[in-house]
Amino acid sequence: MVESLQMFLFLFKSKYRRKCCWFSPFLCSVLIVLLFCNGVLSNCSDHNCVNGVCRNDTCVCNEGWQGPECQHCGGKIKLTEPTGIITDGAGNYSVSTQCSWLISPPWLGPGPPAIRVRLESFATECGWDHMYVYDGDSVRAERLLAVFSGVLEEGESGWSRQVIARSGSVLIHFFSDDAYAMEGFNVTYAAYSCPSNDHRTNCSNHGECEEGTCRCEPEWIGVACDQPLCPDNCNAQYGAGQCTKDGCACAPSRRGLNCSRDASLASWAWGWRERGEGGAPPPDAPPPPAAGHSLLEYGDDLLRVGGETFAPAEFVYRYKTAKREWVAMEAKGEIPALRFAHSSIIYGNEIIVYGGVVASDEPDRGGGLAGVEGRGGEVTNEVWRGLVDAAHVTWRNVTPTACSPHRQAPFKHCGGLHLSGHTALFARLGKTKKPVMLVFFGHSPHYGYMHLVQEFYIDEGVWSVSQTRGWPARAGFGHTAVFDPLSKKVYVHAGLVSESEATQAPSASLYEYEIETRIWRPLPSAPTPRYLHSAVFVSPGVMLVIGGNSHNDSAVATVTNPASAKCFSSAAMLYDVRCGVWWPAPSGPSSARVASSATLLPRTDRRTAIIYGGFDGRLRSDALTFAVGDKCSARADEAACLNTAQYGAACVWKPADGLCVAIEELGWKESFDSSVKACLAPPVFDERRCSAAESCESCAAAGCAWCGACVPAPLHCARHKHQMAVTVEECGQSGAGGEVCGRYHSCAACHAHLHRHPHGSEELSQRACYWDYDSVKCRPANTTTDIRSVASAGGGCNAACATLTTCMNCTAEECIWCASTGRCVDKNAYGASFPLGGCRAWSTNLCGAAGAGAGAGGCGAHLSCASCRAEPACGWCDDGAGGGRGACLPGGERRPHHPHVCPHRRWHFTRCPACQCNGHAVCDGAARCVQPCAARAVGPHCDACAPAHWGSPLNGGACQREFLLLSSDINTNTIIKCTGINKRMYSPPADDLAVDYQFTFNLSKKEDRHLSAINFRNAPVKPDVDADFSITCSAHARMNLTVRTRADPAERTLFSDVNCTNFRYKFAKSEHAFGVEDNVTLTTFFVYVYDFRPPLWIQISFSQYPKLNLQQFFITFSSCFLLLLLVAAALWKIKQKYDLYRRRQRLFVEMEQMASRPFSQVCVELERGGAGGGVPAPVALEPCRWGRAAVLSLLVRLPTGGTGRAPPLGGLAVASALVTLGHHERDRPRNHNQCK
Repeated sequence: MVESLQMFLFLFKSKYRRKCCWFSPFLCSVLIVLLFCNGVLSNCSDHNCVNGVCRNDTCVCNEGWQGPECQHCGGKIKLTEPTGIITDGAGNYSVSTQCSWLISPPWLGPGPPAIRVRLESFATECGWDHMYVYDGDSVRAERLLAVFSGVLEEGESGWSRQVIARSGSVLIHFFSDDAYAMEGFNVTYAAYSCPSNDHRTNCSNHGECEEGTCRCEPEWIGVACDQPLCPDNCNAQYGAGQCTKDGCACAPSRRGLNCSRDASLASWAWGWRERGEGGAPPPDAPPPPAAGHSLLEYGDDLLRVGGETFAPAEFVYRYKTAKREWVAMEAKGEIPALRFAHSSIIYGNEIIVYGGVVASDEPDRGGGLAGVEGRGGEVTNEVWRGLVDAAHVTWRNVTPTACSPHRQAPFKHCGGLHLSGHTALFARLGKTKKPVMLVFFGHSPHYGYMHLVQEFYIDEGVWSVSQTRGWPARAGFGHTAVFDPLSKKVYVHAGLVSESEATQAPSASLYEYEIETRIWRPLPSAPTPRYLHSAVFVSPGVMLVIGGNSHNDSAVATVTNPASAKCFSSAAMLYDVRCGVWWPAPSGPSSARVASSATLLPRTDRRTAIIYGGFDGRLRSDALTFAVGDKCSARADEAACLNTAQYGAACVWKPADGLCVAIEELGWKESFDSSVKACLAPPVFDERRCSAAESCESCAAAGCAWCGACVPAPLHCARHKHQMAVTVEECGQSGAGGEVCGRYHSCAACHAHLHRHPHGSEELSQRACYWDYDSVKCRPANTTTDIRSVASAGGGCNAACATLTTCMNCTAEECIWCASTGRCVDKNAYGASFPLGGCRAWSTNLCGAAGAGAGAGGCGAHLSCASCRAEPACGWCDDGAGGGRGACLPGGERRPHHPHVCPHRRWHFTRCPACQCNGHAVCDGAARCVQPCAARAVGPHCDACAPAHWGSPLNGGACQREFLLLSSDINTNTIIKCTGINKRMYSPPADDLAVDYQFTFNLSKKEDRHLSAINFRNAPVKPDVDADFSITCSAHARMNLTVRTRADPAERTLFSDVNCTNFRYKFAKSEHAFGVEDNVTLTTFFVYVYDFRPPLWIQISFSQYPKLNLQQFFITFSSCFLLLLLVAAALWKIKQKYDLYRRRQRLFVEMEQMASRPFSQVCVELERGGAGGGVPAPVALEPCRWGRAAVLSLLVRLPTGGTGRAPPLGGLAVASALVTLGHHERDRPRNHNQCK
């Protein structure tokens, strides 16, 4: 009905509306037809029940589907066909959805079939809604193949959108949160298939498929045989190269896959690709693919340290560049746990590793989800030192246990902060050049996004926090920090930062850090934000940035820039340190990824950076290289010399000598000399930084002048010149309280920040900041009022989310509970806690069986087979008694993870036993529970308590008597109170729900969080009209519906333990007696909603609208339509009569004007003889009203008839005519010399 009304308003108000009178009846007719169609089609049918059948005007969904029209996927189903299509449903997928598909095709031979899973279309919310693909029949499968998220474009590489499973089974699980939904996905699968660029073919029709692997024809390469061996024939027609059996052999002056690039310019190339993708073969003995690892330069070799691998792996792998081979380094001594998102540095012949995410010690935590992140990953503060020799690494744990009396530990944590997503660099500080590991920023589960610089003094083995000055830099999680050998500074770029207590966003900022002075300065921001990217200085003064995630909010990205809605970026940028300019890097192979690592590749002719590993939905093991262009000396003119930064080299021009030299040869300070030119244009000074600076230090660090306020230049300081400062050193120790405190977004970090000289005992006055609970911000504690506000708050904060271990206390503190890993995280820390999609299900308000997942409580929290089956990590073990009782256990299709606890014959993974009576009854031959149920249970499956009872009869549970509900008016919040040991409850009767009204109950206030039940009642009053009942619940809730009649005062159960997400039913007047007789209600319906947890809203209504009489409708419609036609015809006739009347009136007015013109006497002198020549001239010209016409009067000679003159006098007459006024071109005479 609403849609029809909206269509009518659109037609009536839109630009297509006309003023013609016939359109109004047309609109009325359209509205009537729409209302009729709505009435006919609003009732469910087998057509609008997309994946179900219609019963009693309600869609009963097929297995694996849910929703009011069965239009959304849900639950877990098994697919046994050799090929098929998997989709989330029509339109956008539903929020708060979990769907699982187990693909298990028949075997046609002795071995398992290779199963290809291919994404045909895919669009989900980046970083929040994921599709997991397991090679096996459970989440604890042989291998986690992929975690897809974001938007997949049509032009994407064929291999990036498909995976091959070789175990004979594939488990696909999709999870969406409750915030935002996108178009969803269409997935095809096929057994005994190979990768291809089309789901209807194998090997792209360019090869043969053998057990899931393509054998390509000679002219084709790639996993799917979809790439030509020699693209563009290597541009041989231009002499660029020749095609060989190994690909293009380029001429010395050309580079690239098709030899199209000039070798003197910067170029991209594949160091090696995934096995089978063509090009250079991967090195020997490659390690498992990884993301979130460290890549370190160790002499002529490279070391890969840690990383997420989704499988068991060694902690360190060594890549020998000379031999192009990987070597697994055996760990000795104390062996560190595998980790990712950590930091690593090289100190001599040692590796120093700090922090990161490690797997939980509990083997069943996370339901066995593959990978460190999925196994309940915990953030650590461990510091490990590993001594590297030829084939081993000997480890020892050197995490400090005591603080140094001479150095201030970060937030008084002697062992350092628990961090992930941070960076570390090696430096030597002070006059004695002490070896120090500098640790920048990161994310702490306890303190949130950090903006501190920690210093680990290697020889002393102690931590210290750096007392930084200058600009308040913020980089948070997943940034990059790279040391420039030219300027001797550290450049920190981008990262995921906190925007508020509940939101985070990637940054585009760039900062420089002076190691000795510990001063931060802002630099020009990059064109796009990103985090989890890679960065390396490809040459002194030029930094390469590649990959990363450019957003984590698909709702905003899809609107502002649809192209950036992809989860992972392949964009690369170059930053010229000397000129402060960002350049787009030369285009290269499209290789979008996050969490990769970059460093310089040893033993190369040109400076070459290598970008290795990463994650694009699949873990990567390939390597991409970037080689800088020719040397500066090859540039012959100034423009070419100063443009080399966009090719990876920094050069300066010497005008006096006409030479182009590398900036590293000249020196950093010398490049500012006026005798050389380093930039095409001077660096641009951004005055907006001055207005953003709030303190002297940040103002001076931005290159502005401070004189009580921040101004762009000293000449703007008209007042307070005695306070003017243009350098950070001139600011003294004034501090930057407001800016420093503003960087802390959590109460714990805010209160932990102390003044720079906190000597003596701990006192409240030492605090530099206090947490303002009203504005939810950290503010400087610089006044007595501020200090009192801290004291009034008790000086404490709520428990950090990371310390909460159950779903109930986690969501009660407004945190995010990840059920699959059993972790509690801050609302603004989801992206930093699960950067690779390691959380399979999370919630902010749902606990209990529906939200337990496989986390704390695990599968055992599910008390029914239906809820257990919906969890991909769990299966149902029936007790064998035939009554439906059992236990929910972790496992897969073949067996539970602990086979001895459940025999195979009683194990159920995708289907439940036929008899489901919760142990309170037995089933008849049709698998129906024999009524009545025992233990005071009711319902078709004995899954609800009888009226006036409370409890849960699920899985053998008991129902207890004396349950009454204390409820206020139904238009207010319901309150439940327990008194006494026996939990007796008392209740007055609830008020009635009015008929033909829709009521909405919003249980979202803080005082509603303890509610778990609410009841309603309604008495239909129209005896001759059916009653339509509908209820919608925004979150999981169950419902019982009973009826009480005048003839039978006892309540009779109609529906029991029904999901009230979207429920509708029609009570026919032929089956129920409605109305009131003798002031007594004939029929009353009672609705009991229970087993929910706020916040949620409930919409409920009872309506009695009479059915549409088609005969009466068509008679009324025809009568109205004919009447409208008659009215239109009558109006048309009236209009014709009125137009005729108007024409006659205009004629009368003209005649009246002609007759009323004035008269006068005119004396005319006549000549005797022949007629005069030329155009006669008027004797009078009388203009009309508007000056466009006039009455013209002429004298004309009358015919004489052969006599001297015409009678009566003179033979003259006056002639008049109505003429128009204007210029008219006269006809020219044929002969201009003719005279008359």
